[in-house]
Amino acid sequence: MPDSPVIAKLKWFNIPKGFGFVVPEDENIDAFLHITALQQAGVTRLGEGACLLCHIERGHKGAQVTEVVELLDAGIEPGPIRAESSDRRNRRDGALSKLTGTVKLYDAEKRFGFVVADDGQKDVFLHRRCLKHHGLQTLKPGVRIIMNVRPTPEGREVVDFAFLDE
Repeated sequence: MPDSPVIAKLKWFNIPKGFGFVVPEDENIDAFLHITALQQAGVTRLGEGACLLCHIERGHKGAQVTEVVELLDAGIEPGPIRAESSDRRNRRDGALSKLTGTVKLYDAEKRFGFVVADDGQKDVFLHRRCLKHHGLQTLKPGVRIIMNVRPTPEGREVVDFAFLDE
């Protein structure tokens, strides 16, 4: 079961790079904040000292915001956060491709899984944000999907998917 959401204050956010850090209330740690967590919560503007209600996961790589529940205060002189960073990354890494595949596994606790692509190349990484878009918590192995995939430095990643009716 995930921890209760906490209130966190924005320490800094680099719009072109698409990430920053927040400091949870009553804790002396920095938690990594990626632009996708903001976008999934519908946050479009952010300013210095913004206040967020969010879920923070503490792992071996440090603390990370896994979900922004609500923007409590947009901060001082809020400016637009843009999806340009992810669009730019897609252009730099290559165009999206459409593939079919079969879900190999999905670990709801770890919030990610893998899909065996029909093209016979390396498995495709599937993150929880894709499932959340469809209102899902998990996917069962063996489910057939058609997916938009982008190349990443680590391999390939599902950007969006739909179920195949076979």
